[in-house]
Amino acid sequence: MTPIRLCLLWHQHQPYYRSGDQFKMPWAWLHATKDYLEMAQHFEEHPEMRGTINLVPSLLKQLQEYISGDAFDPIVLLMSKPAADLTKKEKALMLERFFDANRERAIEPSPRYAELFQTAHEPNASAIFEAQDYLDLAVHFSLAWTGEIARNREPFASLLLKDRNYTEAEKQSLAKAQLENVRAIIPLHKKLAENKQVELTTTPFYHPILPLLCDTSVAHEAMPDAALPHNRFRAPEEADNQLARARTFFQEEVGINPTGMWPSEGSISKEALALIRKNGFAWAASDEAVLANSLDGKSTQAGAFEIRPEHARFFPWRIETPNGEIAVFFRDHGLSDDIGFRYSSWDAMQAVDHFTQNVLNIRSTLIEAYGEDVLKLACVPVILDGENCWEYYPENGFAFLNELYSRMTNVPEIVPTTFSEVLAGGIQEILPILPRLVAGSWINANFRIWIGHEEDNTSWDALYTAKAAYDRAKEKAMTLTGEERKTAFANINAAHEELMIAEGSDWNWWYGDENFTAQKDLFDELYRSHLRNVYERLDLSVPKDLTKPIADRFSNNSHTEKPKSSAMHRATDS
Repeated sequence: MTPIRLCLLWHQHQPYYRSGDQFKMPWAWLHATKDYLEMAQHFEEHPEMRGTINLVPSLLKQLQEYISGDAFDPIVLLMSKPAADLTKKEKALMLERFFDANRERAIEPSPRYAELFQTAHEPNASAIFEAQDYLDLAVHFSLAWTGEIARNREPFASLLLKDRNYTEAEKQSLAKAQLENVRAIIPLHKKLAENKQVELTTTPFYHPILPLLCDTSVAHEAMPDAALPHNRFRAPEEADNQLARARTFFQEEVGINPTGMWPSEGSISKEALALIRKNGFAWAASDEAVLANSLDGKSTQAGAFEIRPEHARFFPWRIETPNGEIAVFFRDHGLSDDIGFRYSSWDAMQAVDHFTQNVLNIRSTLIEAYGEDVLKLACVPVILDGENCWEYYPENGFAFLNELYSRMTNVPEIVPTTFSEVLAGGIQEILPILPRLVAGSWINANFRIWIGHEEDNTSWDALYTAKAAYDRAKEKAMTLTGEERKTAFANINAAHEELMIAEGSDWNWWYGDENFTAQKDLFDELYRSHLRNVYERLDLSVPKDLTKPIADRFSNNSHTEKPKSSAMHRATDS
């Protein structure tokens, strides 16, 4: 009996929220205390489970900066500041931001937190709240962003049980414990990788959409009628640098030399894959819809098997590039979206039953179509965000993940494994070859989230102009000598770091009409601040356009009409 191989990848990412010496949003910290450690601990508690965790450098860099104290986060500081010392402005900030948690799963289970929530929404909340209220609020906000495994040990368990009337000493104890949890994240991931239980992979440093960074015109491959920016942005050298920096950072800070890569948002093109291969990665991954677009309904030979298009996603594929061959996996977005969007409202046992049966059905379908020997070549790739969905699950998804990992390691017909292990059996030479690749991402197999809308296109044009200014300054510096040259290149390197941050995908995620966040203005300001910093580091005048929010330039701003989604997005809009 040959089992079907299940390749599960959790993608862990946060955009770079730091500006100057301050974190403008606390999401890297909050997901660190709730998700990043716990997701690794689930593997630790199930030693027979195998899987892959993708860690984005822009996330890891922020965790290091939190630990070192190199930058401060006003939200995190308010979790431990004595309530008696709070300013009026700080109290207002707490009332505004310290209920940023799932109401059903994180606020209402605590009588005290639910009471504070109700009071905070009274017209005169600031007059009603007293020092003890702010103290309790700080503790409950921190506890709301605490993983379920941590909640079962001290000091978390006692604080949860107490529920109200916390002391300042207890609040400080909680803050110290949270910092220790954050400190443990990278060491635990490294331990799991060294034990061969988890494969660690990475993403271009600041999470750019590589195909668009290489050439924005590639968007027309999947969106031929899309209106693109006025200026064609083409900077493959920037894509190359994002990849090289990611590998170097991972080697130096994590101590792991990653074999595989999850390109930001599963975005691939022929040019992007060539750069990924150039930088030493043996495999990458995307979505099944990108594969379907590329195959166009045609079957393909793989050794003795003629792979039908409806089964294509269950096989790794070879893609030839100018820098050598690279293997590419295409995730099953139905199975992935079930975990990300569907099972949170299900009973954990029923959800795992459903998932398990779907995987077994895939195995049966492949055997019926090709014979059992095909399972030596096949696998089921399941890839999704590893942090965003759990706040919608009871107990941060603990019961679901515990049952999932137990089941996957006890059903004989299924074997959990890593992507590199799939390729290690000498099968690469008989993998099907994908002769044609239509560029796309894991969302609708195109790039509409990031380009085509007038806001997105304005963002790309602003990046184009900043990159042109940077290139001119660099070219000028090449003509200098001595101390002048040294000073000029110090400024150029600082400007380039800001440019790389601005190249990240997350800013354009919130432009356009696809996604909504109440913090859109803050994302917009962060993006424009990094572009302004490019000019300032080069001692150049900042374009006036960068002082005005991008969305404000358009009278028909659909963002204000109807929220459509958040930091997560299904693989398709259907």
